[in-house]
Amino acid sequence: MNIVCELLFLTVLFGAAVSDWNERRIADRYPALLLIPGLLAVFTDTWQQMSLLQAVSGAVSSAFPLFLSTLLVKGAFGGGDIKLMAAAGFCLGTSRGILGLFLGLLAGGIYGLAMTAVKKRKKKETIPLGPFLALGLAAASMLP
Repeated sequence: MNIVCELLFLTVLFGAAVSDWNERRIADRYPALLLIPGLLAVFTDTWQQMSLLQAVSGAVSSAFPLFLSTLLVKGAFGGGDIKLMAAAGFCLGTSRGILGLFLGLLAGGIYGLAMTAVKKRKKKETIPLGPFLALGLAAASMLP
């Protein structure tokens, strides 16, 4: 069951990344589908082996920085990014969720700077963050 949960988690992240890259939005079905491996992790002890409290803590701690940033700076992050991080944090727990967020923001920042440097992107132009969050979350999920 561990492999099934991990594959489901990664497949849903891939779908969210492709959706955000192509359409500039993450449909609600992706965070909802991420709750399946998260619930399996909580109630069956087959994947991440964590309690419900750890899962909820992961959801809140992973999504709250994006939510707070959006409250402070209008349009800083999209609602799909916030929901994706909450669902992924529920699956991974606090430490891996925050690590995934950090890695995703780092990758997105590097991409944005690189595209600005080669003049393929204007400074005020937004980039889809979902693919980079998915990359960071996938990396965090595979750590021992």
